Amino acid sequence: MEEKPVEVKEVVPVAIKTPARRNMDRFLEATGKTEKDYFNWATEVGRRMHINKLDALVCAKLELYTVAHLANRATEIPEGMPEAEMDEYLAIHSENPYELAGLWLRAKANAENWVSKESVMNEWLTGIRKEDFERWGDKNHVGDISKKWWTKDAISLDVKLEEINSMSLLNQPLAFEDAIDFIKANKPGSYINPAQLLIKHIEERFKTVTTFRIKDYYVDHLMKMCHVVPANEELVDLPF
Repeated sequence: MEEKPVEVKEVVPVAIKTPARRNMDRFLEATGKTEKDYFNWATEVGRRMHINKLDALVCAKLELYTVAHLANRATEIPEGMPEAEMDEYLAIHSENPYELAGLWLRAKANAENWVSKESVMNEWLTGIRKEDFERWGDKNHVGDISKKWWTKDAISLDVKLEEINSMSLLNQPLAFEDAIDFIKANKPGSYINPAQLLIKHIEERFKTVTTFRIKDYYVDHLMKMCHVVPANEELVDLPF
């Protein structure tokens, strides 16, 4: 008798789900939302966990029960100090992360809105012809100027200044002397305004005080913890 051939059934591999995949499946099933919603939610959860770790570092280093108590640790300002000098003083002497965070926010806003002769020329004056510098400046200083300024096909300096002044960005028009002085003191696009310098000092001080770099989302967290600022979004509970 002939033996009947044995039918071999196809083995279908079973997909092994990772913990992350199982979490997403539970999230989708419980909420009815999309995978994009899950990833946004997971990112926020991870960020909150990181914030909790940073809070723990701050509390341990400064011997606090909660970072909310930073609101009661204002740095003492020397009596009679002009208001214009206070921010710079705090950037150097403050040991309060909340105080430094608020100072950082103000300095960033000031830096973005900073308008001066130097900031305008830094943005709009990107190169000149060497002969223009020799004509309007001093030939004896040509060797001291960054070679990055020299652009053979640049429009003439007088036309460029007229173009900048026509935008009415400043209360007073730029003069040739302003442009020459700026070129002597800076490389193209390298000017840093005082508010930007203050930001750098604040960031260095914040790291010294806390041991970690300042982050925008942690700054927002400190503002909410130490000030009466309602949160735009609350972290939803786990849906599973």
